[in-house]
Amino acid sequence: MEVASIIIAVSAVIISAITMWLTLIHRGQLKMTRPSVVFFGYDFDPTPSPKIFLRTLLFSTSNQGRVIETMYIRIINRQENEIFSFWGYEDTGRLVPGSGLYVGRAGVSSNHHFVKARHKSDYCFLEGSYRLEVFANIVGKRASARLYGIDLVLTTDHAAALAKHEGVLFELKPDSQVYVGALRGAPNSL
Repeated sequence: MEVASIIIAVSAVIISAITMWLTLIHRGQLKMTRPSVVFFGYDFDPTPSPKIFLRTLLFSTSNQGRVIETMYIRIINRQENEIFSFWGYEDTGRLVPGSGLYVGRAGVSSNHHFVKARHKSDYCFLEGSYRLEVFANIVGKRASARLYGIDLVLTTDHAAALAKHEGVLFELKPDSQVYVGALRGAPNSL
């Protein structure tokens, strides 16, 4: 009987320690769902600046949540890397500069806008395969966390429209899990 009591007591302490770790101490990871839409186009303020827009849910794997300092997209095409470093997201219907976004376990669903920094050279969307990698700088971490990678293809027609400062909206097809692009005029709301 005494051995059983000791085993139960030790088990209770271990379970309590694990529960404390998971709920109070463990920081977890910041995660991102696959975006339902991705947009290539331009922001017109006051001159056209290359822009990437996506809609996604950010969430934390811990109860404590995480705080994002900044986010950015690295776009890779034909072995060229380019960073879209100016980040904004929609908060209660208005676009705000991204900084200090708290992401809890329930998550934050939002439209995220990424524009080339104003002091950087212009970017030209060319036809071909693209790899977009979404990164976040998280409070308390030195290195950026890669949240997601997306593969897209710009056709000749897409590239021609983008050269005229129009846009291409990629929608995720649920049956094939592939993004399919469609031409869009100069965006009003994207």
